Amino acid sequence: MGKKVVIALTVQANSLYTMNNPSPADINAKCSLSDDNSGSSANGTLEDFKSNVYINQEVRWIGLTSDTGFSVSIDTIVYEPNFSDVNFFDSSTIKGTGGRSGNLTAKVKDDSNLLNKIDKYSIHFSIYDNGNTFKSFQIDPKLAANP
Repeated sequence: MGKKVVIALTVQANSLYTMNNPSPADINAKCSLSDDNSGSSANGTLEDFKSNVYINQEVRWIGLTSDTGFSVSIDTIVYEPNFSDVNFFDSSTIKGTGGRSGNLTAKVKDDSNLLNKIDKYSIHFSIYDNGNTFKSFQIDPKLAANP
């Protein structure tokens, strides 16, 4: 069974955008993840944030910020091969819709072998300022497949 899951990346866009050469720790400190399916991180880090998704159902990533004059675009989702995880999608790189407020939707494969597996991946996102200039960043959370 299952349902579509929406994963929201919320960014302190003004703070992150104005940093020069932010480290992964800087990026993680200015971002948070949530979803509409009880996703969580056991230790509070983005790297350990796990969203529970469903076989043969869509997952949608959206970028959010409350900072006036900025927007967040989800550019790509990239599978990070690892000996202990599997790719939940048909492609190792999935592109978003593009533009200042781009989002991304992908469908989990219809494969029962994914049940109870983990997919480590990267979210590549951009922060746009008032104009059309932007800076790109990435974070590395996880997906878990539920029946």
